[in-house]
Amino acid sequence: MRVQVDKSTFKTVEEMLKQAQFLKYINLVGVTEDKQLDDDIVQQRKKFVERIEKAVALLAPKEIQLITERYLSQDGNYVKDYEVYEAMQISEFTYYKYKNRAVEKLAEILGISSEVPDSHWCPLCNRGVTSERG
Repeated sequence: MRVQVDKSTFKTVEEMLKQAQFLKYINLVGVTEDKQLDDDIVQQRKKFVERIEKAVALLAPKEIQLITERYLSQDGNYVKDYEVYEAMQISEFTYYKYKNRAVEKLAEILGISSEVPDSHWCPLCNRGVTSERG
């Protein structure tokens, strides 16, 4: 069952991807004088980036390519959607289909999905269950 994500969840996932890209390539210039605090900040940033990268690694190959090129590359802030779908040699429609599916999966993996699955959905067997409720 696919859960549609709303605009706010979509934006949240996009912002997390952009933040991970930023934190991955930023230099910690003049953060603080305290070495222990610097190490804590660096570790928190590494954990966040690793969490995002592990979530992206669970996607389908085309979705990984799309997310990596669009959001997680070093110059991801300057890459536009049309540049990615031209590089991938897919249509605009297919690109947005992959992108929406990837963001839906990431929202679910990262636990930020705002939608709740249908109450008749069985998470144990991962299929719909008919109910005799009145």
